[in-house]
Amino acid sequence: MTIYSKHSDDLEDPHPIYEQDKFLNEHGYAWDYVLVFPISSAHRKPSIEDICHRLHAAGLSLKLFYSSAPKSKALRQLVFCLVRAPPDLLKKEADRISLNMLVDETALKEAALQGYPLQNIQPFHIVQDTQNVHELPPYASIHVKYSCREDMQRLYLKRGPLNSLFSSTQRMLLTKSIMTNTHGGAGLDLYKILHNKTLAAFYPAHEPTERSELAAAWLSWHFWPWQQPLPSIQSYFGSKIALYFAFLAHYTTWLMGAGVVGLGLWIPQLVLPNTPLRDQVVVCSSSVFIVIWATLLMKSWGRYNASLAFHWGTTNFQATEQPRPQFVGRLVPSPITGRPILSFDKREKFNRMCWSWLLLLGLIGLVAGLVSMNFYLQNYLIEAKYAVRVGSWDVLIGGPVANLANVAQIALMFQIYDSVCVQLNEIENHATESDHEGAFILKSILFHVINNFAALFYVMFVKRYLGVQCMNHDCLGELRISLLFIFGLQMLWGNLQQVLLPRLWSLWTACRVGRPHFDHIHPLEEEFYLADYGWLGTFYDYLELVLQFGFTILFIGAFPATPLLSLVNNVCEIRIDAYRLLNEYRRPTPRQAATAGQWVTVLEVLVTLSIFTNGYFLVYSSNVFAFQDNTIDGDLAKLRLFVLYVATLLLFRYSVSRYWENVPEAIQVQLKRQDFLSSKVLGREADEEAPQFVRSESFQFRIDSIENRRASV
Repeated sequence: MTIYSKHSDDLEDPHPIYEQDKFLNEHGYAWDYVLVFPISSAHRKPSIEDICHRLHAAGLSLKLFYSSAPKSKALRQLVFCLVRAPPDLLKKEADRISLNMLVDETALKEAALQGYPLQNIQPFHIVQDTQNVHELPPYASIHVKYSCREDMQRLYLKRGPLNSLFSSTQRMLLTKSIMTNTHGGAGLDLYKILHNKTLAAFYPAHEPTERSELAAAWLSWHFWPWQQPLPSIQSYFGSKIALYFAFLAHYTTWLMGAGVVGLGLWIPQLVLPNTPLRDQVVVCSSSVFIVIWATLLMKSWGRYNASLAFHWGTTNFQATEQPRPQFVGRLVPSPITGRPILSFDKREKFNRMCWSWLLLLGLIGLVAGLVSMNFYLQNYLIEAKYAVRVGSWDVLIGGPVANLANVAQIALMFQIYDSVCVQLNEIENHATESDHEGAFILKSILFHVINNFAALFYVMFVKRYLGVQCMNHDCLGELRISLLFIFGLQMLWGNLQQVLLPRLWSLWTACRVGRPHFDHIHPLEEEFYLADYGWLGTFYDYLELVLQFGFTILFIGAFPATPLLSLVNNVCEIRIDAYRLLNEYRRPTPRQAATAGQWVTVLEVLVTLSIFTNGYFLVYSSNVFAFQDNTIDGDLAKLRLFVLYVATLLLFRYSVSRYWENVPEAIQVQLKRQDFLSSKVLGREADEEAPQFVRSESFQFRIDSIENRRASV
């Protein structure tokens, strides 16, 4: 094992790891992971030496050196441990976890043409479809589980540098698996060690060449949203982050159509006289259009997601997911296989979840109380007619003050919730990453939807029934102003945070280290001083999109051009998020995913909710129809129209879901081909037909007569 030295030769050359390493020249990669230890943790358990011994015993190669940053009170001295796995160890781990690998089309076709006669497998070549019934070639994007068997090696596509087997993302997945698994690996709970402050950070190393190539293709303003280099994004960051950008691009592409329609409906509101007919056309058209648009968007995304998952080999990812290292339980025999598995007491889990949800309900109650106080303040200022003089006009301040208070309340409650929810979710002790994130997303979405939309729901559903007057006696106008105020400030503040916070972090780090020294720092050490994206990075990106989606579809009757605002924001969002990931964050730990998970369910729920909010706004809140209020006939007419609107669009959603398949036919066919080909090349399943025998000249077929048989006896 390599012992670290205060005078490391690695620090003499700013790029020794990438240019002078013999291993790099032979295998095409240098170091995949970086572990950072504070010197103050040297005597903790496990110690730095204990951890390094365990990594070394697992077969990993290490290189350690002290931080080149000067000692100061503001910056502790650190030890950097560079980690990599030799190719043979990577193969062994890939076999252990059954890593899905892309198969070389040419090699697979050759294997199909030859068959495996010794295993009773005749040639199984699939003929190319000449009538274009199936869109994909028969051997395209086929994935099979990795096996160390020698006869399988020629089939796997070489995706790494210097014709090596694994891509950088796959190497990092495997290296982390070796560090964390307890079945022959180092068995380190990296997150627990990080929590105990024995470890200051751990992160995958950026690949300078690969990152530069991706930046050149991704950060350009000359591509449309649907032209993002998704295969390269998936190869560099993993499928989970790639799926976020795929959805962002897909959603932005669909916003182009919605933005044009919304603009076409908003312009008449600006230029035409305020008449009931104008409002009826605009509100009815926008309320019906947005539900149809959102329904088709989500169905289209589901089909596109299925296609991406197939091409990336993650279709059945959930079935092969590994347990979380943080999961705590006791070993019990599996009821299925009999092998020991970790299990957590169900009653204890239920008790923990109850406490978690009780606290969440308390926070939601606090939101409701703050929203009520905001509108009480607004009503007080309106009744007291507080105003400021602007030129020759007296402008009432009740509305603007209440809207500012709503924005402040949203930001305040976001910070309060954010400070407690992560710890609550950890206490619930979920077994897998999917369960962990799913529970976190469910609670977070429930809270943030109420926190962000409570004020708008109050104006739409509650205010008129409490006898509280709207601003200028115009509830539609008040809802429009509140929507633009809250939505606009949310988008502006969100983008400012994304642009400024990582940059401020970098400036602060440069000041701590010392700007002259920071410019000559070791490349992998420099990455340590970047902001940490973490697993919550994708969560907050999705959360921002989901809330924007809610603002776009739930209240479109109040402002039909809302999709246009979302479109402009997302065109910038793609570049901002891409730039942040490539330049201002450490490289995120690659994570696999087959779908966007719970986020898809959340979006589908918002689409269904939009039917009721837009229907209610159309019939009750907008007053675009001349119904007689507070009469039986008027109330019945409103109820009939509301039920007709809701029932029609719910039937439309059901029809789209029922009769438009979630997985394109071409992908269904290719998945069946994949199962068949995998059973032959990997499983070596013999043909069902009896083998064909070749006649042997040495064998003489003869039936003895009765006389000959007696003579022989």
